[in-house]
Amino acid sequence: MRGLRRGRVPAQGNGAGRRHDLLSRLLAPLVSVAVLAALVLLAASPAHGPGETVPGGAVAAGSPASPEPGSSGTDSHLPAGADGDAPPRDRVELGTPTSKPAQGLDVFYDQTISWRPCDVTGDGRGSADDRCGTVRVPVDYLAPRGETVEIALRKVPAGNPEARKGTLFINPGGPGASGLEFAMEARDFFSDDVREVWDVVGFDPRGIGESGGFACLRSKDLDAMYAADPTPDTQAEKAAAASSRTARLQGCLTRGGALARNMGSEQVARDLDVMRDAVGDAHLNYYGISYGTLIGALYGAQFPDRIGLMVIDSAVSPDYVAADSASQGDVDGWAEEEAATVEDGLDAFLEDCVDQGDCALGDDVDTARTRLLAFLDRLDRKPLPSDAQGIPRLTEGWAVTAVNSVLLYPDSWEDVEDALHGALEDGDGTDLVWAAMDTVMRDDDGSYVGGYEASHLPIHCADWPLDATSQMEPSASVLDEHPVYAHLHGVATDSCEGWVGTQRTNLILTVDATSPVLVLANERDLTTPPDGTREMGHGIFGSRLVLVDADGHGVYANGNDCADGIVDDYLVQGLAPRNGELCDA
Repeated sequence: MRGLRRGRVPAQGNGAGRRHDLLSRLLAPLVSVAVLAALVLLAASPAHGPGETVPGGAVAAGSPASPEPGSSGTDSHLPAGADGDAPPRDRVELGTPTSKPAQGLDVFYDQTISWRPCDVTGDGRGSADDRCGTVRVPVDYLAPRGETVEIALRKVPAGNPEARKGTLFINPGGPGASGLEFAMEARDFFSDDVREVWDVVGFDPRGIGESGGFACLRSKDLDAMYAADPTPDTQAEKAAAASSRTARLQGCLTRGGALARNMGSEQVARDLDVMRDAVGDAHLNYYGISYGTLIGALYGAQFPDRIGLMVIDSAVSPDYVAADSASQGDVDGWAEEEAATVEDGLDAFLEDCVDQGDCALGDDVDTARTRLLAFLDRLDRKPLPSDAQGIPRLTEGWAVTAVNSVLLYPDSWEDVEDALHGALEDGDGTDLVWAAMDTVMRDDDGSYVGGYEASHLPIHCADWPLDATSQMEPSASVLDEHPVYAHLHGVATDSCEGWVGTQRTNLILTVDATSPVLVLANERDLTTPPDGTREMGHGIFGSRLVLVDADGHGVYANGNDCADGIVDDYLVQGLAPRNGELCDA
């Protein structure tokens, strides 16, 4: 049997594919699988019909005018290098910003960062050349004379100071993932060309890690959440699950106080503008992936004249329409749409398992699917023993957590296949618990690495207001018809019932960008499907969408030379592709 690989994030390596592996866990799912389901339910319909071009599709100032719709709109594709000719590029020219700090915030815009050498981690990540610092921001921007919090930053200095263009801020998503951790991997993630000309700066968002981080969800809360029954059958079990969700939120609010109530992405975007000013840049240059794209887009909505070179990589669907009139039929329809995606993703894993010739689940996909669901049902009744430290039993919840990883991380397939052997053939749940721990970044000592798992809840509640569908679940008939979805996604682990903090005000994204924003999507991204990225592109006027014929979450550094070249040309030379460009596999 193949041995289970216990490492999470390799510390070093070379090559585009390797660079992507470095962050395969850091670029995490949107909160959790259950929150991804909630976002699907909350997402609005696309702002434009099929085949329509992005509104306001003007190119940068001084560039040639955009071609007519159909030649460079979302329907046309300009493969890189077609007929030996490079596809056209537009020169990005940034205007002069005119916006000023809001009244009462001047003191926060008059900071100088005292950069100091960063500590080098024990596992060798980061570099002695890295510099760390902080900026101070108000906890509540409507009460700037009140409490403040220090935002922690880590800078990887430009390799060629004489060619330095400024600062490229980065965010890995989560929400709540550590930008300091991302910066430690920047030398392996970004190309040499990018690192030569940019100071790459990561930051922990407010309330996360070294930026006033607090125990929103404690390790014992997370352990209980992942161990919990994902398929409550009786009213008593359903009531217990709802009570646990409410208790987690209330505990977070109690422990986090005013900071917990002010952790939304709009506040983080405002923090970014303070950081931009503190490093001396007139424009914000930014690379955001996954949930980090919402931060970038909300920055653009608030400070459109301050947008510099901005890369939106694998975006979340940004728009929210309160579904006050939604019916049970609507909820069921949304669930069925998501169920199809979940089923396709699991079947791809099961096909791989069968093709290996030693699949513990069976010799064909249908048999494997049936046996997997039966195995999860048995765990619901009788968990398996586990030797994993702090998790003595493999419950159905922990098993579902492990299986969910195969929908998000193809590099987890071998580990999960091996772990299923141990559970099904030997009655030992240890390896499957380890696989689940890797998925949620739980260490053997019980701590959760990276922060986003413990801190996502107040961000989620601030960014996605409650509506009439929030307490509605798919009908029993839908769950019966889609048992894979019912086991893996059918029950939410989060609840914002009782939320008393800020709420996102920009619910229908509109960004009147003064320069072209680069928007990237993989065609087969199960974490943030390309339709959501298209929606964000529609909302950012004049943006340039690049669609990549690829699997996985995250376009840049995912092994596609065409996509990497487009990003590098944009960040290094200030050249933007035409809207709708396609990168083949």
